[in-house]
Amino acid sequence: MTKIQNFIEELNTNGVRYCHWKSNLSLSKSLSGQSDVDLLIHREDAGLFRTILSQLGFRPAANKDGESFPSIEHHFALDEESGVLVHVHAYFRVITGDSLSKNYRFPIEEMLLQNTRMEGTIPLLAKSAELIVFTLRIMLKHTSLVELVLLARYWKDVKQEISWLLETESIDESLSLVNCWLPSIEADLFSECVAALKAPASLFRRISLGLQLRSKLRIYARHSAVRAWLVGARKFTAMLFRRLTRSQKELIPQSGGAVIAFVGPEATGKSTLIAEMSGWLGEHFAIEHIHAGKPKSTLLTSIPNLLVPALRSLFPSSRSTRLEAQYLYEPSDKPQTSFPLIFAIRSALLAYDRRSLLSRAYSRAANGMIVLCDRYPSSQSGAPDGPQLSQLATPTDRYSIRHRLAHIEARLYRQIPPPDLVIYLNAPLEVALLRNATRGKKEPEDYVRRRHARSSNLEFEKAPIHKINTNQPLDKTVLEVKKALWNAL
Repeated sequence: MTKIQNFIEELNTNGVRYCHWKSNLSLSKSLSGQSDVDLLIHREDAGLFRTILSQLGFRPAANKDGESFPSIEHHFALDEESGVLVHVHAYFRVITGDSLSKNYRFPIEEMLLQNTRMEGTIPLLAKSAELIVFTLRIMLKHTSLVELVLLARYWKDVKQEISWLLETESIDESLSLVNCWLPSIEADLFSECVAALKAPASLFRRISLGLQLRSKLRIYARHSAVRAWLVGARKFTAMLFRRLTRSQKELIPQSGGAVIAFVGPEATGKSTLIAEMSGWLGEHFAIEHIHAGKPKSTLLTSIPNLLVPALRSLFPSSRSTRLEAQYLYEPSDKPQTSFPLIFAIRSALLAYDRRSLLSRAYSRAANGMIVLCDRYPSSQSGAPDGPQLSQLATPTDRYSIRHRLAHIEARLYRQIPPPDLVIYLNAPLEVALLRNATRGKKEPEDYVRRRHARSSNLEFEKAPIHKINTNQPLDKTVLEVKKALWNAL
């Protein structure tokens, strides 16, 4: 039994008064987790409804800007069989209208809950009642330029849904319900609105009817027309900004965000799994993907970092990959203080950039965002993405520049906040070598071997660790990561 089926069964068993009240033409998508499950719940059953959600592992979410609509809640749960994130969009009052400001509260909850039909085990609105809700929603969207822009994206679906609502029934029953529950709307006006959507009428005609309908419904408005317009314009601007910054969703877990670190040797699937989690969580939540292995330069380090490629060309022996092999793996009679100064400076600058990046990630997670981090500094010296200089500099020369840089580097790494969860990936060396040989960005084999050796026993003292062997089918690995990540939110 899927999570949604279990949820519906519990609602029915406990006698909760509810119905699926919007977009019933696409009910199959809702019940499979491909879209929201839009439920209208009787206010007297709200406590029982939330108890059932909690018992089934659903977790509440809120708007990132803190301005949630009244009487509307978002709840999410992981379907552990399919890995689908189930979204229950719960309404306790009919708050609707244009999509951005939802400026109307219609007193028709009892009418809707009394006019239902069963589809399998779930109660749906009768088409006569759903036609009322649909017509009001769509026609009110014609009263705002911003809403018209948004409506154009799914106008084809609108025409399909109005045809479906009218294919077996006349509007006589709908008119009777409108006359009883929304007496400010004349029957002729409602009929003209339905006809304008079905035909459809010209855009000018639909806008004219929408404005007439809005005038009749102003007694149910939550805000004045000017304030509603300002709210819609502000939200449209915010939505446009999120799209431009590739953070399209505005929901955040009500329990708070998190920094999730993906660590492990080369070719164990970090990039692949982060991409999978970004697509999965990004459908609903505000997320960000960062790379702690390659942090962007800060204001302090931008100029020195611009010189790095030239310095690598002039001093190839100072490349970090060569120094790893020379100083960390191959025994040498050279005193450790002879490591290149360029390497020490670069390591300190890198530590500064990582601290800046991960401190910002920590702040964003504190404000509700889910941050997926490719690689993360561990607590041990000499590990990948961690402090490199402390084990090279000897205590015999405490006042040297190298020793001072080692001290600065270690201090910067100690100041990095811990992640909320470490997804520690691993796979046998032979598997990692085979994956590396077949992927687009192929690394030298000796590099993969070194990184595998250095990353096979990482330590994270202040963060919970979930270890995953990725030497299994990808779908199983993805599901395991989803479960671990969801439990951390």
